[in-house]
Amino acid sequence: DHADIHSTRQTGFCMLASGSVQEIMDIAGIAHLASLKGRLPFLHFFDGFRSSHEIQKIETIPYEELAKLVDQDALKRFRASALNPEHPVTRGLAQNPDIYFQAREAANSIYDAIPDLVEDYMQQIKSITGREYHPFDYYGAADAERVIVAMGSVTETIKETIDYLAKQGEKVGVVCVHLYRPFS
Repeated sequence: DHADIHSTRQTGFCMLASGSVQEIMDIAGIAHLASLKGRLPFLHFFDGFRSSHEIQKIETIPYEELAKLVDQDALKRFRASALNPEHPVTRGLAQNPDIYFQAREAANSIYDAIPDLVEDYMQQIKSITGREYHPFDYYGAADAERVIVAMGSVTETIKETIDYLAKQGEKVGVVCVHLYRPFS
């Protein structure tokens, strides 16, 4: 059930989905790195009950390796924009519709850059782990006649089902959605 996720989709957060405990480990780093550099908050979501009740082994990413990926200039900008009583700022003013619309349009360029930024960090994580992710990953027959689009822990079950059906001659596949917002 993704009711909690769907209730937050218009909050302005970028949203990354994980489908397995290994993906949770890997994509958490991607979400953190992209949030710093992209200057937008990320919500990394996954099936907490299922992932916490499985016995799975994962390969962790050493903090030293993740630290090499941190954009230090972006980190400085993030820290400089933090709320501080020594340097007060006003945020969230009431605006008339014309000014509000201009502000919303100005933010579009920041959101438009996120898919490429996420893909870039996915490739950097791949260079460390060897595990490949993209905003959308396809699994299944290249000439599939039926394809499911899904996100979250259900994708792991779907992959097993695809393997079973492929052995019976079915041409099926799944598109696993990782980057849900902004939807590329």
